[in-house]
Amino acid sequence: MGFLKFLLIFLVVVWFVGLILRATFSRFLKRTAENYNRAAEAATKEAQRQARDARRKVGEVTVEQGAATGAKKVNRTVGEYVEFEEVE
Repeated sequence: MGFLKFLLIFLVVVWFVGLILRATFSRFLKRTAENYNRAAEAATKEAQRQARDARRKVGEVTVEQGAATGAKKVNRTVGEYVEFEEVE
């Protein structure tokens, strides 16, 4: 009876550890795949930009818009206000 009880507990523990490992491993694989896709997308965009740059004529000027960033916010408690007077 003691051996069967041990065997049952052992099998339950192994099964539970297997569930935890599967969940952890699948989350790890998903995160790794997302990182790989993000890096591949960035590399593709860079290759497209380089190809576009190679087709440009010498001296041609273009303006490209960068990523839109939000307004920069500065904490009001940082630094101090200094009055100054302009001297000519």
